[in-house]
Amino acid sequence: MQKFLLYTVLVFCLIFTAGCKNKERIISVDEVKNNTILVKNDGTVQSATVETFDKEYYNLDELKTFITDQIGKYNQTNGQDAIVFGSLDLKDGNAVLILNYSNLEHYKTFNKVDATLTTTVDAKSSNLELPDVYVSASDGAYASPDVALKNDKYKILIVNEKTDVIVDGTVKYFTNAALLSKSNLQTNSEEKSVIVYKP
Repeated sequence: MQKFLLYTVLVFCLIFTAGCKNKERIISVDEVKNNTILVKNDGTVQSATVETFDKEYYNLDELKTFITDQIGKYNQTNGQDAIVFGSLDLKDGNAVLILNYSNLEHYKTFNKVDATLTTTVDAKSSNLELPDVYVSASDGAYASPDVALKNDKYKILIVNEKTDVIVDGTVKYFTNAALLSKSNLQTNSEEKSVIVYKP
């Protein structure tokens, strides 16, 4: 009887652990302080735009109407679910807009920014301009492309805008960015940032 109870408890622990591991990452209004993009493993992208909203004549309802109108026009051309409105809230004198994109291409086109998502395998066989030196996320040491792009299971995200970037995985190497945590960096608009991560 004791063995049965022990096995039952272990099975529930395994189920609970697996459920926690597969928890979907999302951007929350309470967590963001800067413009942020989250690139998920299924290829979808979530973004948060943070803008000062401290004038008396600013109207949140009018802003929401304008944004949903722009999304509607974009979706008429690019597919109904290319962009999905998430939320628009006020936080500490800022308007925080969260949008969901079916892929990085729609994020890039709608926001008129330069961004690319690819695999290390595809990057090495493409015409992409990649850096000659990377920074290791584990110890801050410099690494050559042969080392940084060696693992065929890694993905590469290239961003050319100032934003916080969250990847659905673990950052392994990067250039032109500040590492904030194992899956979060801050990029700059002066040079493109290249992020090599393990999904």
